[in-house]
Amino acid sequence: MIGLILGTGMEAGISAGKWASVATEFGIAVVERVQVEGRDVMLVNRHGDKHSILPHMINYKANIAALRDAGVTRIIATAAVGSIRNDLAPGSLVIAGDFIDWHRGRPITIFDADSASLTHTDFSVPYCPEVSAAIESAMIETGLPVHPRVVYVSADGPRYETPAEIRMFARLGGDVVGMTGAPEAILAKEMGLCYGSIAIVSNFAAGISAEPLTHEEVTRSVAEKSEEVRRLIKATIMRLSDKCETCG
Repeated sequence: MIGLILGTGMEAGISAGKWASVATEFGIAVVERVQVEGRDVMLVNRHGDKHSILPHMINYKANIAALRDAGVTRIIATAAVGSIRNDLAPGSLVIAGDFIDWHRGRPITIFDADSASLTHTDFSVPYCPEVSAAIESAMIETGLPVHPRVVYVSADGPRYETPAEIRMFARLGGDVVGMTGAPEAILAKEMGLCYGSIAIVSNFAAGISAEPLTHEEVTRSVAEKSEEVRRLIKATIMRLSDKCETCG
């Protein structure tokens, strides 16, 4: 089964509105099972109904565990991001290829309880190559521009970043900045699930943009791209097999 984690403004046109609460070892998650292009797909609405769950309040562990427990093997996620680069304009759709985890206070691993064994997870390949390749192939088919894979800087929020932080992230090699990417990518790999991410550039980050950043700007930008993203998701799902052969 394919898992689909829907970010800001993306549930319309995919969800049938029949969400159900499920219990996991990490708490409650809200999911919905739908058919997309003839495939079984399990949805998670990351921010909940009416975007009521802020990034630092999301139960990432429960969301990923619910997908795992339902039999999901591959996850496609969408996320609204700010651009750290002048040449990556709002409206661009990009594929995450690496990330910088800039979180300081969030639970970001499942290996945080007493255990008889010490567990480390290799992140030489942060995102599933097969899911990412399927997204790229779908971009080509649907006529969308294909950008080089981006480095996603994942920060705490819910505030936006300062201009000095954006300059620092740029010097560290970041391309886009968001608030949800690292927890999901880390937890998915720790739970043995293949994860790929479609990032929707909704704005220029602080210090690049001349205007103050607002949530309304982000949601408006995502809404303008939502139909393209839904077509991209459907084309990607058609390209995914049930089992990944390469990412380990």
